[in-house]
Amino acid sequence: MDRKFMYYGGILSPIFFVLVDIIGGMITPDYSRIINAVSELTQAGSENIYLLSSLFFISAVMGIVFGIGIVTEFSYSRSKLIFSGGILIIINGIFSGLTGTIFPMDLFNVDITFAGTMHIILTALNALMIMLLIPMMGIGFYRERQWVSFRLYSIITLLIIVIFGGSTPLLMMNDIGLLGLFERIVIYSYLLWFFVLAFKLIRDHQAMEMQ
Repeated sequence: MDRKFMYYGGILSPIFFVLVDIIGGMITPDYSRIINAVSELTQAGSENIYLLSSLFFISAVMGIVFGIGIVTEFSYSRSKLIFSGGILIIINGIFSGLTGTIFPMDLFNVDITFAGTMHIILTALNALMIMLLIPMMGIGFYRERQWVSFRLYSIITLLIIVIFGGSTPLLMMNDIGLLGLFERIVIYSYLLWFFVLAFKLIRDHQAMEMQ
């Protein structure tokens, strides 16, 4: 498969995630994007779990395809940082697919299940991987293709994720109803970064084809 088309996975993955958030928020009773977490849209027993989990799964698969495109173009010998970042994108996609389907978030005020425990573990691992792969890609593409502005953008994105993601425990401990908002700032910051990276790679391929 042409790598350029694999890079379109990085465009489609965020779009499908946004569709989950928009559609899920509209059809889930008493759901607030300010208060409620994204994972609550596919909680165990949710009436819309099959529709929303399917969209989550498509988003995850598109992310995996994007990651495969990166690692096939940028080998480990060519760029250790970009290759490793691509591997993390693939793993992130796998974990996202699992948390949105097989391991949904537990309902509140019920006994913790194995699936719910796995959801928490994989979500935490995904957060760590995202905080690793963003600077890796920023530095890697600066060295490989002199993307100066993308390196700066990656640093800004990472700071936003750390600040708002790190504030989440404080919101929960003090029962401040902004969890959904802060979580979305973190998620959408990453998704936008993901989209921008894919766009730049596609644009580079188009430029090379025209030469």
